[in-house]
Amino acid sequence: MKQHAYHDVLTGISNRRFFVESLENRVERCRRYGDNCAVLFLDVDNLKAINDEHGHAAGDALLVRLAEILKANIRTTDVVARLGGDEFGLLLDNLNGDQVADKIDFLLQQFGTEKYVHEDQKLPFGASIGYCFVGPQDTTDGLMSRADAAMYRAKDKSR
Repeated sequence: MKQHAYHDVLTGISNRRFFVESLENRVERCRRYGDNCAVLFLDVDNLKAINDEHGHAAGDALLVRLAEILKANIRTTDVVARLGGDEFGLLLDNLNGDQVADKIDFLLQQFGTEKYVHEDQKLPFGASIGYCFVGPQDTTDGLMSRADAAMYRAKDKSR
């Protein structure tokens, strides 16, 4: 029952509920111990076009593949979750800004080199990622809003 409450049915990774609870815990830990945590939001590029042109099964398979790549490229102490639709969130502990930027570049490179094929057609596979760090006065809602805004700024830059 707990598995269903905290995991996304399609991708098998954590869901929004687990992500929010994990973020709340990290905010508290950052306040108490001075740790840091980066909050990343990721939005899949062109998912609507893929769904429209190739069907939702193709889009779902792409989401599953993206979740696999994310999960394979984070530490066991970090969190990756599907927040809904084509949005994912990551919580990366104890990294500085350069390390987070390097992680984002690495993930984007992984997506760019991915050979995602559906019914013998190579489909575009990309994402936009924005992030912020937990600060001493931050709230969970505020952090999610900041990370979301950063993601949309990244999406605007990539156009």
